[in-house]
Amino acid sequence: MRTSTILFLFLLVMHLLTVLNTLLFEGKLYDLVFWFNSALFMAALAVFVFRRGIFNAKEAHATTETAQKRK
Repeated sequence: MRTSTILFLFLLVMHLLTVLNTLLFEGKLYDLVFWFNSALFMAALAVFVFRRGIFNAKEAHATTETAQKRK
């Protein structure tokens, strides 16, 4: 599954939680929905970082070596 699809699903679930809280519970579960939305956001961020390899140590080491060779 593509990263964009996974992130879109996280966004969809977050939106559904907010809508259900508003329509069914008249906003009474605000704290619980906020907590779940925060957890889903952190999960989406982790998926994005893991899939993109932003904090990949091998890439960081290779970039440092390349910069040192250029000097």
